[in-house]
Amino acid sequence: MAGGRSRDLGPVGHAKVGRHAPLVHAPSRVDKGAGSVYHGTVAWGLLAGASFYGMGSPLVIDVGSLLFAGRPMSLDERVEVPPFSTFTFPQPAHVRLDLRRVDRGIQIDGTLEVDVAGTCDRCLEDVTVPMTVEVEERFDPPSGTSDPFGENNVLNGTSLDVSDLVRQLAASALPRMLCSGDCRGLCDICGLSKNAGGGCTCPPVHTEGDHGESQVENPPVEDA
Repeated sequence: MAGGRSRDLGPVGHAKVGRHAPLVHAPSRVDKGAGSVYHGTVAWGLLAGASFYGMGSPLVIDVGSLLFAGRPMSLDERVEVPPFSTFTFPQPAHVRLDLRRVDRGIQIDGTLEVDVAGTCDRCLEDVTVPMTVEVEERFDPPSGTSDPFGENNVLNGTSLDVSDLVRQLAASALPRMLCSGDCRGLCDICGLSKNAGGGCTCPPVHTEGDHGESQVENPPVEDA
């Protein structure tokens, strides 16, 4: 997954993420059975109301009954998201996922909602942007040698690492950070923000043939 790449989603981010990843085999564990619904809050490795394995991950659930008996599962969790590059996530992400078996693998659909904190890409002021990610993930049996650092580590045998899945989804869907759609950016002369209250007091600069303010506004960045 490409790290640090952002999409120009404006003040409110909404992204759709989907991929196929192989499944890595590992010893099976016991889950909560058919129609399992997990509810809880993950914070500092503590979880209420879910199958939980604390070794190396804040939230890992067992999906054995789904893989072997085809029993669907649902998950509704608050999951901490670690900082990524210059972005932080002040509150846990709200994750709602439906899991079902597809052939020999698992299809995961749902949503991830989280606030992303960073600096405005135009004026560098602090800004927090809400982001919603529509999740469409499929994990299939491996076709070859697996990458120990790859996406497939989200599902290892019958253990689904929800925390790592959330981390990858959030990192892959980061929005372009803007304090507002009409942010004027930084002044080319004094370097201060040209927004109201931003500190720039530079007078308009006129050039030949220019009948108005010629300080160049930072133009909106086109979508990639």
